[in-house]
Amino acid sequence: MMLEDSSKSTSEIALCEQGSQAEKNAEKASWPQQLRRGIVTLSQLQNRGWLAENQSGAALEKAQEALDIRVPVSFHDGIERGDSSLAKQVIPSAEEAFIAPEELADPIGDEAFSPCPGLTHRYRDRALVKITYQCAMYCRFCFRRHKVSHAEENLSIDALQDAYNYIENHDEIKEVIFTGGDPLVLTDSRLEAHLKRVEAISHIETIRFHTRIPTALPERITAQLCERFSHSRKTLWVVVHINCASELSAPTLDALSKLRRAGVGLASQSVLLKGVNDSQEALESLFRGLYRAGVVPYYLHYPDLAKGTNHFRIPLERALQLVSSLDGQLPGLAIPKLTIDIPGGFGKISISNENFRLLTGSRWEFRSPLTKQWQKVEYPQ
Repeated sequence: MMLEDSSKSTSEIALCEQGSQAEKNAEKASWPQQLRRGIVTLSQLQNRGWLAENQSGAALEKAQEALDIRVPVSFHDGIERGDSSLAKQVIPSAEEAFIAPEELADPIGDEAFSPCPGLTHRYRDRALVKITYQCAMYCRFCFRRHKVSHAEENLSIDALQDAYNYIENHDEIKEVIFTGGDPLVLTDSRLEAHLKRVEAISHIETIRFHTRIPTALPERITAQLCERFSHSRKTLWVVVHINCASELSAPTLDALSKLRRAGVGLASQSVLLKGVNDSQEALESLFRGLYRAGVVPYYLHYPDLAKGTNHFRIPLERALQLVSSLDGQLPGLAIPKLTIDIPGGFGKISISNENFRLLTGSRWEFRSPLTKQWQKVEYPQ
């Protein structure tokens, strides 16, 4: 199942790109080379001393069987320095072998809202298109781990025509979200086929990319890619998945700056993870860094009930307290919504941080972010 061993998966990324020889030579010197340098086996992790000595080999093999390993080059130096906020996200743990009874193969119910392969249409005005299930890094808390990294799940542009025809026939859909997997592991020519197909649909207004690339493989944000984005006939957004301030390296900040200069809207989504970012200090540093880089913190996800991920969760009450503690410490635009995807496909909700309550009629009580005291306010009827 390893990415290097699967001809189907490598056909989805730069190793099998069919383009001009000049383009291929240029790519081989940059991001595809960095992609290939990622660590992908347990033995490589063992040789670097990055696996805990007390972990069962059988449990780790089970974790790898469920979801491939890919530790990106961009994380190597930080992990070598002992940065556990990076290591815990990408290095498999024997704890993944424990499956809680409440955990699900498809925790957010993608399949229940999939009218055709590769498409999820859960909300009226937008649809997800999963144009690859490969990534530049594999997050150990991945909620789509039942498909992500499995090369046999990948769909070609031809296989996705039913999805695009569906979108074309449903004019209530205004936004297409490219996801997977990570859509930006596709080469320019493969990505172009999907972009052109969606841009040709008149009722689509915005195209959104959900990606880890600016932090996992910042070299992928090339001048050519940004030039293409800048000339899109649709409004483009990139929602970058970043979980800790350590990920905001100089190459990552440069990649984000390139996207901004290309006119791409930038937002972030993060996952609240035990041992990674579950403190006020860690969250404040992350969101302040994103805001400073011109990225609007959008969602802070409470971990989904994906199989083998219970060791990443903190109590929900604690999550609420952490988000509440950011009030008054950061600008409002820099505080994301604490979000839960209700298991089974019942949708995403923003969780109240319990900072307001209705007393009676038009009388409300609000908790001040400055004094932390409750203040009564009455509005005109």
